[in-house]
Amino acid sequence: MSDETNVPAQPASEPALPRIMVIDDELGFRELAAFEFGARGYQVVTAADGQEAVLKAGNRDIDVVISDMAMPKLGGLDTLTALKNLDPKIEVIMVTGFATLENAVESMKRGAYDFITKPFQIDDLARLVSRALEKRRLGLQVDELKEINRFKSEFLANMSHELRTPMNAILGYTSLHLDQIYGPVTPKQQEALKRVEAGGKNLLQLINGILDLSKLAAGRMPVYLEEFNLRDLMDEVLKMMDCLAGAKKLALTADIPPQIRIKSDRTKLKQILINLISNSIKFTREGGITVCLARSPGKSRFTIRVKDTGIGIKAADLPQLFQEFRQLDASSTRQYGGTGLGLVISRKFAQLLGGDVNVESVPGAGSTFSIDLPLESELAAPAGERLFRQAALAAGKKVFLAIDDDPEVLSLLRDSLHGTGYEFAGALGVPEGIALARKLKPFAITLDIMMPHQDGWSALQVLKNDPELKAIPVIILSITDNKSLGYALGVTDYMIKPFDRRELLGKLKALEHGCKPKAPGQAAACTVLVADEEKATADYIRETLAAEGYEVETAATGREALAKLNAAPPDVLFLNLTLPEVTGFEVMEAVEKDPKFRDTLIFVLTARHLSGGELEHLHRRAEAVIQKGSRKLPDILSLVKRKLEKIEVFAERPAGGE
Repeated sequence: MSDETNVPAQPASEPALPRIMVIDDELGFRELAAFEFGARGYQVVTAADGQEAVLKAGNRDIDVVISDMAMPKLGGLDTLTALKNLDPKIEVIMVTGFATLENAVESMKRGAYDFITKPFQIDDLARLVSRALEKRRLGLQVDELKEINRFKSEFLANMSHELRTPMNAILGYTSLHLDQIYGPVTPKQQEALKRVEAGGKNLLQLINGILDLSKLAAGRMPVYLEEFNLRDLMDEVLKMMDCLAGAKKLALTADIPPQIRIKSDRTKLKQILINLISNSIKFTREGGITVCLARSPGKSRFTIRVKDTGIGIKAADLPQLFQEFRQLDASSTRQYGGTGLGLVISRKFAQLLGGDVNVESVPGAGSTFSIDLPLESELAAPAGERLFRQAALAAGKKVFLAIDDDPEVLSLLRDSLHGTGYEFAGALGVPEGIALARKLKPFAITLDIMMPHQDGWSALQVLKNDPELKAIPVIILSITDNKSLGYALGVTDYMIKPFDRRELLGKLKALEHGCKPKAPGQAAACTVLVADEEKATADYIRETLAAEGYEVETAATGREALAKLNAAPPDVLFLNLTLPEVTGFEVMEAVEKDPKFRDTLIFVLTARHLSGGELEHLHRRAEAVIQKGSRKLPDILSLVKRKLEKIEVFAERPAGGE
């Protein structure tokens, strides 16, 4: 009998027969096994020793091996090891006539599926083979599912990133064509382009929603390491979040040693802290949030705890807290807002940095989130940022500076400003952007949030703390929608990517608006209309601003406000939303529709509670939305005058080329 059993070829539509290998130096056993298993429908390969078996196994797929223990040239245990090195999923059944407990234990340690002692019934061996085949099948299926999941995650990551970049370009260039930057557009073409723009925006929202999670799942999220003082980072985060805590009259305190240096991804750790502290503020009505650091002596790890006095979490809900696309309670989502992904991303960021995020909570008493991280990460970091090269800047023109790590966004911004009289400069990272701001003293800056090494929030704090740069208007331009934090930190405006060229130019035009001088050498005098039915408020604003040289009128109803607006558009409008006859919202709608009011600066004063949608709509047109009762009138006017002073500074600049 041949040393290999031949079986009829299977039709292409049928699955291949299981292939087993029989290794034994006794020809009689090999022939018996080949006959019996061939009759049971298996393809059988035989080998007289371990060396021959390893050679044959390397040239074909083998599912299950039946191997003798004692063989010449290469013994059974060494053959087992060699076969497992070739294919870890191959199942090996060890056979011997001289069984010992030591041999059995050693076989299992090296990965054998089972161990059987001669003599045995062939049916018993066949049952072992059948079970081994089922184990291999399940193992391969698990591997296949893991591979499919990995491919899915990689596909989503590639799709999200690779589609978002061209979608930004599609939407940007569509907007440029709609504005006829590249030439005339017929009405039919304009209608088609508007459909492209609307469909593109819907698609981009879907893409942005899965980008971070898919990149994390596929292992494609980059890590940028740097050494820094943790206390400095904590101070930076606390200054940012203090405004949100203060708005709810919550105490925000921290206990962090002054000197604790770590090596990690500063931007990702900062985002974890922002997510956790924001979450605590969101779900805390009274009391406060405490951030503290714990470090065991001699250990190379540290723990940051964020403790709040909020609503807490039920014990049964804790296991679901960090599950993707799971929210604990839809009613909470409606009440507090958010997507529910912040905690998931925070934990995945922490795990990416070699740590974890955990939570302890008592319903009604609050929660404590713990960030456990190594003092020094061992992950490799890619190269640093590159400066976006721009053409030589023309003298006398207003410079517009964009800081964004996406070159495509910088190219779109540059093209969007073509023919507008602005000179464009761009940087792909925060350090270069700050350096350019100091060198060029730009008219305005757009700033992305999610950038490597140093994020946009850090850049904003540098800009606002620099005496030479703090007066420059900053417009956030990002896929990250955190308007409340942006406005609280002093940004002039906030735009969500993809940006609309007309909206951007409208905002820049508003920044250019200046007060009209009375006469050469005199201070600028602005015209102000205060539309407020509360006489005490209107009189206070009128008297205070009039004493400082502003020309102020008042209106007690919305109808009166519209009449005075149409008679002489003011430089500044104070608008209460609850005006009688015609509401402040209706006044705002009329102002938005009429081009003659495009240069009017609007400050909204209101005592009513505004929804997120109303706030977003008002922020698109108003300089500030101020809640009555949240601040005293002198504080409100101080804020307004600071904004007006910035505008007046730019009004005194020469027009330069326009």
